[in-house]
Amino acid sequence: MIGGCTNCIAQCNQILSIISQENFTDDSKGSSSIGAHVRHILDRFHCFFAGLAGASIDYDARKRDPEIEQNVEAAMFALESVARRIEQLQSMPFCSELIGVKEFVLPSSPAVEINSTLERELMGLITHSIHHLAIIALLAKSFGHQMDSDFGKAPSTIVYERT
Repeated sequence: MIGGCTNCIAQCNQILSIISQENFTDDSKGSSSIGAHVRHILDRFHCFFAGLAGASIDYDARKRDPEIEQNVEAAMFALESVARRIEQLQSMPFCSELIGVKEFVLPSSPAVEINSTLERELMGLITHSIHHLAIIALLAKSFGHQMDSDFGKAPSTIVYERT
């Protein structure tokens, strides 16, 4: 799980190392910029880490920091911070203890609160990030960047394509 999270953050770093500040904030190719998708990925990780101490994650408590969304350097700094926190997870004893998770699933209903595990939430962070990385890849390609063929692909898709 930690390797999957690390891979997602590495892909974010990879895209930031090749695109310009202008491409990072350009939202003319879709409804959101690459910066908005990177910021959203980071928001979910920040919510995860914020909820660890109290064993309660609220994915709607995102900061939505516009600086991360609009500034490549700020995004790179935030990615480095999340990467370090992911590394620190290696020393955590993962077990099947329950952790509370809260999130809106419908705008017309109250947020849903369920039990989960740290491992399940890490898996959710990975799949959520991959979804946004796939969109980032499309946006980057529309700006003329060549992307690794595995960038933003689900691991199961990569395995399937190799067999």
